Amino acid sequence: MSLSLDQLEFLRTPRARELLAEDLPGDLLHAADALRKRCTPEQTNAVLTLRTLRERSEAKFPPEIAADLLATDTLLQQASSMRLASYKARELLRRSGASHVHDLCCGLGGDSIALALAGAEVSGYDVSLGAVLCAAHNAAAAGVGERCTFEARDVTDLHLAEDAVVHIDPDRRPGGRRVTDMNEYAPGGYFLPELSGRARAGCMKLSPAMDFEALLSWSAVEAEWVAAGGVCRQLLIWWPSERPSPPAGPARKATVVWGEMTEPRSASIPGGAAPRAPVRPEGEYLIEPGPSVIAARAVDDLAAELGLWRRGPNLHWLFGEGPVDSPLCRCFRVLETVAGREKDIKRALRALGGGAVDVKPRGVRLDTDAMQKKLRGKGSRRLAVLWTQFDRRQVAYIAEAVC
Repeated sequence: MSLSLDQLEFLRTPRARELLAEDLPGDLLHAADALRKRCTPEQTNAVLTLRTLRERSEAKFPPEIAADLLATDTLLQQASSMRLASYKARELLRRSGASHVHDLCCGLGGDSIALALAGAEVSGYDVSLGAVLCAAHNAAAAGVGERCTFEARDVTDLHLAEDAVVHIDPDRRPGGRRVTDMNEYAPGGYFLPELSGRARAGCMKLSPAMDFEALLSWSAVEAEWVAAGGVCRQLLIWWPSERPSPPAGPARKATVVWGEMTEPRSASIPGGAAPRAPVRPEGEYLIEPGPSVIAARAVDDLAAELGLWRRGPNLHWLFGEGPVDSPLCRCFRVLETVAGREKDIKRALRALGGGAVDVKPRGVRLDTDAMQKKLRGKGSRRLAVLWTQFDRRQVAYIAEAVC
């Protein structure tokens, strides 16, 4: 689904807009045949590719932006969802008080649009001419073209004023595959840590799978792991930090974002402040911390805030005496505890009237999809099997989601 600069230029023309709006056959070959009667093969491929990309973009952008989006496959993969971009934009402006933001490695312009919608004037830069073309088009389509300017520049050569506020989303697929090591980003290496010292304030988007130990020498910033849709999506590096850094590494917190794409809701918890949660026997309720809580090593902080405890020192699941309602975790009521053997679990599920089953292993190697099919019963009750082990003995908690 690669698009050349010439194809992107064509897709902005009135002729292309007419073709993109046409009611084409659903079959790709028939759609291509219909288009080839009216445009060149290259233009046909461009129209069909963009139609597919716009359909895919509906998962990341509001309908009014997705319907007129200009993008390539690579740019769409790299783009933040508008929900996360909006959260990040509002947070950056709140922290910095800025009215102007430099958006480095702007890509197709999603973060620039979110910053402009939040009230900022934005200067976007990207080394790719195609990205700059897409960003300018998308900002205009989103109604914020007058608040954004875009320029094709190598961001490592930019001269930033001391009072500059920046956002940067470096390329984490420079060779075509996703990387987690900051030294493999483009730009990466020395540039990213230096940037947090050159600009007055800013936000940097890194891989949430980045090695935690690699952050320990970075003490003047705040690291925030952000989840949405049940997945830890981003690691954000903020500077200056809003709270003192611990003796080793940056201050850190976990966040979950949900709700409207342009006006999302969020909940956060700081990490590293609470002592180790006590270890006690199981309670009636099992609490599964969200992925950002686990990534930020904030499980004990969540336990302290909600009055929970651990069952084992290395198990992330927590237990409580009553139900917990928090966007930072999921709560299950434990109906039965059995040995972690398939036959015992099946027997318990059948007795409880189980139907569809969600299998959640922790510290146990399982083919989750295959096991869910094996354990599915004939009942109507949706149950969860939380499967783990203690001292080499496997245990399964048969539970029902509470909230």
